[in-house]
Amino acid sequence: MASSPPNELAPSSTATSASLGKQLLALAIPAASTSLLETLVFLADRVMLGRYSRDALASMQVQGPVVWSLFSVFMALCVGGVSVVARNIGAERFARAQAASRSVVRLAGFAGVSVAVVGWLLTPQIAALIGPASPTIQGLSVSYLRVALLGFPGLFIATGASMVLGASGDTKTPLRAAVVSNVLNVGLNQLLIFGYAPLGVPSLGVRGAAIASSVAFSVQALLILRSLLKAECPVSAAGFWKIPEETDTIARREIVRLSVPVVVERVIFHLGFLAYVSVITRLGPLVMASNQALVTLESVCFLSAQGFGVATAALVGQSMGRGDIPRARRAGFLGAMLAAGFLSAFGLLIWLSAPRTLELFTPAEGSAAGLIEEGLKAAPLLALSQPFMAYAAVLSDALRGAGATRLPVGVTILGIIGVRLPLVIWLGIDLGWGTFGVWGASTVDWMVRTACCVLLFAGPWWTRAKVEAYG
Repeated sequence: MASSPPNELAPSSTATSASLGKQLLALAIPAASTSLLETLVFLADRVMLGRYSRDALASMQVQGPVVWSLFSVFMALCVGGVSVVARNIGAERFARAQAASRSVVRLAGFAGVSVAVVGWLLTPQIAALIGPASPTIQGLSVSYLRVALLGFPGLFIATGASMVLGASGDTKTPLRAAVVSNVLNVGLNQLLIFGYAPLGVPSLGVRGAAIASSVAFSVQALLILRSLLKAECPVSAAGFWKIPEETDTIARREIVRLSVPVVVERVIFHLGFLAYVSVITRLGPLVMASNQALVTLESVCFLSAQGFGVATAALVGQSMGRGDIPRARRAGFLGAMLAAGFLSAFGLLIWLSAPRTLELFTPAEGSAAGLIEEGLKAAPLLALSQPFMAYAAVLSDALRGAGATRLPVGVTILGIIGVRLPLVIWLGIDLGWGTFGVWGASTVDWMVRTACCVLLFAGPWWTRAKVEAYG
């Protein structure tokens, strides 16, 4: 396969910190915007379901973490592709980058179909295990999950293809696809959740929200694949449906080798997180609903951090491919610092606007006082946690972009198992602090993880990571 011209955002060893910051922002702003738009898909679900009924919103405390956990764990199979693609782009080995691209799309499709089938069969057991004893909320959760899982192949392929494009320095194509997906989801949500009598469309509630999201993510996958399959794309995945070539097999093995620690990390995190959610469900529907509302608002911050993580991982990986370790280190810390600034501003805005924004999550016919009062107790902690979450998330992505995928595993175990879970039991249940206790536990968790990630990235261990067969 013919070589392509080097990516214009590939790092230069002579570039200054100012130009590095410009490159980070050039990548991060579209990536963060894409993440924000993807967040709005779920935000639209939650806001509209909150207007539909409190039980519908409370059920999102069950299906929301389940969907996120299944997606996050199995999508981790493709994370190693970011390092492989970025390093080869940095070293201008485009045929190998394209082999890795094809492998990522195959892995994403396989993971999406597998999770959809197995998850669909186990949906009632999942809802019973994670959810409260309420038959109503469990029933709503099953209805949502069984439809939402059908959209997983599209969601996985869209995300895998976006990872590849981001690693190569193209974060604008996924943004354009996300805009279309978002507009489509909002329109379908309005139509399917509440129904439209003139057209004979019935009110489907949570099932309507799931249908809208599944269709939106499938369309997003098709739009991104259209760009990724073009022959002129430096990381073209054209031919991914064919029998893999030898270079594809090598790429797949290397991607899986780098991804296995990430899968282990995600499994540990989400087992701990689902236990954390299980504790929250014991605090009652009001705490569940107020926490879900705050989590939805915070998702704007979290996925913005992911956008900065995409940019930082790409530049760190490309710098490592060129053998420029000092620049890779600068990119990591600068990306974390920029993310912390953006997230701090977002967190402050959420805190100040909480009295109004929390009203969006209350049924039109019900009283908003209880949910708003409970949510306002924890809003200051939401704002406080943002810079710590930014540093921990971005530096973890920087380590993965360098190929040092094992280092974040210990940090995750310490944070979720050693800090967050015991603290939420103590603060939320033993002390009876409700939503404030839930957010106190998560804030301390992010503080601990930030300290660990800064120490790791300042040290020499991650610079020794190798991407075998790719340099």
